[in-house]
Amino acid sequence: MHVFRSMILDHPIDTVWAAARAFDGVAHWNPGVVAATLEHGAPTATGTIRTLTAADGSVFRETLLAHSDADRSYTYDILASALPVANYVSTHRFVPITHTNQTLGIWYSDFDCAPGDADAMEQVVGDAIYIGGMTGLNTYLKETQNG
Repeated sequence: MHVFRSMILDHPIDTVWAAARAFDGVAHWNPGVVAATLEHGAPTATGTIRTLTAADGSVFRETLLAHSDADRSYTYDILASALPVANYVSTHRFVPITHTNQTLGIWYSDFDCAPGDADAMEQVVGDAIYIGGMTGLNTYLKETQNG
């Protein structure tokens, strides 16, 4: 299954990437994540494993597979979670919108799930996690930029 979401962030690319680039920084800006800790590794080093605690109490273990400051993107997989998915690999990428000094946030994944779970996973992953996370990032940047 492929899930893709994108949205406009009302901040310049350098500001967005500075907030989003650290693998353990997600708890600062994503309202769906209450804690993010690194089991080992560094915030931008491939092979780093993080543990996320979601707002609902569920726990995710994820590996940073790729990280690029040049492309302003990172790719990760899920090692363990409560989601009924397997072989989950996701990329979160940011692209400058030069005309308006905004940023296009792009978040997508490929994973396997049972056919009966596909509609729910489209909504949970695409809307709750991806759009919810990027909306949270936009709000976080607005609040931190305005003091």
